[in-house]
Amino acid sequence: MRIISLLCAAILSAGLALAQASKPVSAFEEQLIDLQKQFLQAVQSKNSAAVEGAIADDFMGVETNGDLYDRSEIVESVHEGLPKDTRTYDFYVVKLNDDSAVVTYNLIVPGEHPRYRHMADTWAKVAGRWKLKFRQFTPNLWTVNDPN
Repeated sequence: MRIISLLCAAILSAGLALAQASKPVSAFEEQLIDLQKQFLQAVQSKNSAAVEGAIADDFMGVETNGDLYDRSEIVESVHEGLPKDTRTYDFYVVKLNDDSAVVTYNLIVPGEHPRYRHMADTWAKVAGRWKLKFRQFTPNLWTVNDPN
């Protein structure tokens, strides 16, 4: 009986996950995903004006090691860009209200450590424009000890 209960729970969980994965993307979610991709493209292409314009004055970030960084540090790091073979996938938007949302996604940065990261970027409207307010990098635990 216990095995049947566990099997039913597993089937139900898989069904719920599939239902969530196939949920259509709203216009709000699509707007934030596009915004996030444009920001990442600006970083990759070293477009400092676009990056600087997208970041809120009171921006705060958390690195994979837990260190905090601010707006000036992210703006200064734009000249490094991202490797051309950087990949992003599994974008998901958590709407907080009409003027703020968290965009989560996975990032693979070849040659860096950790290479695989879960990202959470918080966007908010400031004076009618979307601005990046907060970012947290979380290393994918199964790759933390991978050599580059």
